[in-house]
Amino acid sequence: MNGVSGMSRPSTIDMVRHVLLSAAVTVGVGACDDAHRAAGLRDADRFVALEMDTIYQIGLDGDGHYFGRVSSIGFDASGRLHVLDTDAHEVTSWADDGRMIRRFGSRGDGPGEFRTPRGAYVFRDGTVAVRDIGHRALVTFDSAGEHVGNIRMAGGRVPGNGAVVLAGMRLVGPHDPWMTSGSTTDSERPVYRFSLERDSLRSELLFVAWRSTEDDMSFVPTLRHAALPDGRIVVADSAVGYRIDILSTEGAIDGTLERAVTPWPVTEEVMEAERERLIAGLPDERALARAVEEMQAAMGIRLANGVDHAETMENSRALIADRRFASHIPVIRRLRADWDGRIWVVRSDATGGGDGPIDLITVEGGYLGSLHQEDLGLPSAFGPDGLMAYRRTDEFGRQGILVVRLRQGQLD
Repeated sequence: MNGVSGMSRPSTIDMVRHVLLSAAVTVGVGACDDAHRAAGLRDADRFVALEMDTIYQIGLDGDGHYFGRVSSIGFDASGRLHVLDTDAHEVTSWADDGRMIRRFGSRGDGPGEFRTPRGAYVFRDGTVAVRDIGHRALVTFDSAGEHVGNIRMAGGRVPGNGAVVLAGMRLVGPHDPWMTSGSTTDSERPVYRFSLERDSLRSELLFVAWRSTEDDMSFVPTLRHAALPDGRIVVADSAVGYRIDILSTEGAIDGTLERAVTPWPVTEEVMEAERERLIAGLPDERALARAVEEMQAAMGIRLANGVDHAETMENSRALIADRRFASHIPVIRRLRADWDGRIWVVRSDATGGGDGPIDLITVEGGYLGSLHQEDLGLPSAFGPDGLMAYRRTDEFGRQGILVVRLRQGQLD
């Protein structure tokens, strides 16, 4: 755990490249200590169809509520859903029957107001902490939507967008490189446990994940992690194959989950599809301006002459044309854990640009079955008693949320 070196912030060039090519990933295959290796999930794929009941939907089918940009959604232990709309600069809270019970937050510099909200963390007791990079603070609200205070994010390590919620007022994930003083060694990515108190944010190094130095290469493993209800963490980082490490609350490896799933090879057709996907994902002028504004707020700087959109797009297309590729697509694309401790493992499709099947497994190494990619997919948020929320976009581009409940007993 002593591999974290002295730190320096990313350069302006790094910032712009990050804005434009945020899909870039890293490569490598790490070794696994056989002493921690589990027997493995040896069953062949067995597809299941989960039965779910629709509970309510918001912002869809003319229900009267409209979202601007849904940034974060999360359930608390009572089943209430909390939604951060970063365009509206507000959080809305919804009862388990779909009624809006409160809205809080607004644009401004006063108590409980946001400058540049970028995400929110919803804790089980109903506390909501909005990550406002403009205020450089976590703007916190209690379960009644009342402003509690601002926890300053300055002078130390702060949680990034990839942080996930643990029990209590805690988070786990990498620090935000744009807002944290310092960097790591080229081959390491430290992951911290963050503790939120009324007016302070504390961090402790939990483990060091693998990272690659190949910033201009597609189809390399990235850090994927999820928090289990008992405080342990499941992590996939360096392996191209199907390998998930289980970390104790102290950050030690408790075990490893594996399946014999062969990675898809990176063919010429896959490379071309990836280049097309990256080009299609380049921001338009408005989106670029907003992304650069957010990065400037996070880093506390101002670019003297702004960013020329045409020149930036030309440079970005040139970088995409010269892009390098790993030999295989990593099997695991995303990870998440529900409130019952089941691990949802999203596998990559044959192109590497989309989701394949979703495996449902247990931390003990049980295989519960797989879901077809044509099904609802990976929930955006899990809640108690089988609640799950999905983000949806209608034919007019309007954002909405679908809330369903998994019928009990299916995965026992």
